[in-house]
Amino acid sequence: MNLDDLDGRLFASTTEAAAILDGLDPRTVRRAIATGEIPSRRVGNKLLVPVAWLHEQVNGAAPQPDRSPLDLYQLADRVADRVIARLARAFGGMASDMPAAGPASPAATVDIPHPQPTGRKSRAQDTSAA
Repeated sequence: MNLDDLDGRLFASTTEAAAILDGLDPRTVRRAIATGEIPSRRVGNKLLVPVAWLHEQVNGAAPQPDRSPLDLYQLADRVADRVIARLARAFGGMASDMPAAGPASPAATVDIPHPQPTGRKSRAQDTSAA
């Protein structure tokens, strides 16, 4: 295993990191992670080592990304556009079904029927009759 095998990945397993770091034992890598000597992320019960850190250890410097820096304002605009589009699709059909806001007219009220008695007596009725 070498660093070229990890191209395009952000993290490597402890076994992969151990193979890259001079053939260390994976248990040694896990112990170094526990003491804070090696940075890691935990996903479930699996420990992952950043590939950028492995590049720093092997080559002395992290590789530079191929793409231009991310413009956060453009990203925020794209996310907002997507959220608004999804909300419009989700609630677009409902807007025409809803009445206009304002006080309800007496004709628009709905009568809610009261439950009909089933013929069974409640405990309160049984005790009052005795």
